[in-house]
Amino acid sequence: MKKIVFSLIMVLCMPLMVKAQSFDVPSADMSLDIPDSWYVFTRDNLEGNSDLEDLEIATEEMTDYLEEYNLYVDAFDENYDFFVYMTETEDVGSLPDYYDFELEEFATEIMNSYGATSYEIYDDNYKFVRIEYFESDYYVIDYYTIIDNKGYILSMQKLSEFNDDERKMMEDIVDSVHFDNYEAEDNKEIIVVAIGISLVIVLGIAAIVIAKVKDKNESKENV
Repeated sequence: MKKIVFSLIMVLCMPLMVKAQSFDVPSADMSLDIPDSWYVFTRDNLEGNSDLEDLEIATEEMTDYLEEYNLYVDAFDENYDFFVYMTETEDVGSLPDYYDFELEEFATEIMNSYGATSYEIYDDNYKFVRIEYFESDYYVIDYYTIIDNKGYILSMQKLSEFNDDERKMMEDIVDSVHFDNYEAEDNKEIIVVAIGISLVIVLGIAAIVIAKVKDKNESKENV
């Protein structure tokens, strides 16, 4: 009996474990792993995608949605919405090559743009600026980076607060990311002001899509 009880306790204490499937997104020069129970749409997997039929969404409708909001990945289930935004920048290089003081200035700018109270410089395979905030009834975790003059935002949203297991799930997705277009450069100086100007469009798009998610969730409820 004690062994059974102990086993149950161990199961309850285990972190949120999610099987993942790998997705190539050549249109954004990247690949990443996403929970395999989610609907996942990218600019590269729409043609003949049976999940679109399940949700009664036309291929052209999803294509227009992704293009309108600079989205390259739109993944979701009944609890979470996950997005990858990507936009071209100019002469800002790659965030993993930045000096620490440049990263701090960039991170502060992003934090202030969303009214977040703190930020984290997340450094695994690549460097990201991580913030967490509340916007338009949604709790949001964003990871920002720049790779080869392209600005990326990886964003997860839900209607209730994130717990530590869910934050770890998002972290696992970020850790799985591989950028095909990244080559490290040594001793390259970047001007932070230029970075901020280049990503203003992306920041605006992210705020718009948070509101648009509501419409998508209503559509999912009707499926």
